[in-house]
Amino acid sequence: MERITSRQNAHFRQARKLAESARERNKSNQILMDGTRLIRAYAERFGLEDSTLLISEQGVNRPDIQNILETTSPKQLYLLPDELFAEIAQVETPEGISAIAGIPRVEAKSVDNFRILLDGIQDPGNLGGLLRTAAAAGATSAYVAKGCADVWSPRSLRGGMGAQFNLPVRERIDLEIALTGFRGAVIATSPRATQSIYDVDLSGPVAMIFGSEGRGLPEDVLSMANQLVHIPMAGNVESLNVAAAAAICCFERLRQLKHATR
Repeated sequence: MERITSRQNAHFRQARKLAESARERNKSNQILMDGTRLIRAYAERFGLEDSTLLISEQGVNRPDIQNILETTSPKQLYLLPDELFAEIAQVETPEGISAIAGIPRVEAKSVDNFRILLDGIQDPGNLGGLLRTAAAAGATSAYVAKGCADVWSPRSLRGGMGAQFNLPVRERIDLEIALTGFRGAVIATSPRATQSIYDVDLSGPVAMIFGSEGRGLPEDVLSMANQLVHIPMAGNVESLNVAAAAAICCFERLRQLKHATR
């Protein structure tokens, strides 16, 4: 295992750029992943044959990191002093392993009947968490409008915990294009809606639109929906976190589908 001891090393510099810059991620078509769970999820789906693993001195003897080293074949493998590794890690207590890998391309589903459309979601953790929820609830695709957080930032990847490796995601897209030819219910949450999410038939083809917590969905995006819904709340709370709202809506669809098959 080759050692990196200088901040001028090309691999170290590239890792820092990927951690900090969406432009660099787009330009190089690469991502920086942190932690064993995320790297394992990527490896199981795409392999690590074209990837670079960066290991800290403290992490190299961890059993879970050793397992990755024993069961994968990265193109390049480097050992870093802990202080250098901390500069590329995006968490306060890093596990001691990061990977530079290509941005994965997930093939579109043959039947795209549960679409998630995202507008104005600027917190990368929320974006990643929402994609994770959507994937868990059986979404067939996600469309992310320009102005949202970067799908491939380290924080979005940690929030998604592998969702981006399994869910077809299209970025920086006009949401109207995402709905072109779609024949089904197009749902958007709105505080002025009179209909509850629990009173809407979600058992057929569905597209759900979610926006930022602060301003919600703008009127031009709301107008794309053919049904506006609200989420009933018992307490005196103004609104829910967008990831929480999406979880309620997505899993209500899953509940209805399971109930319909009984």
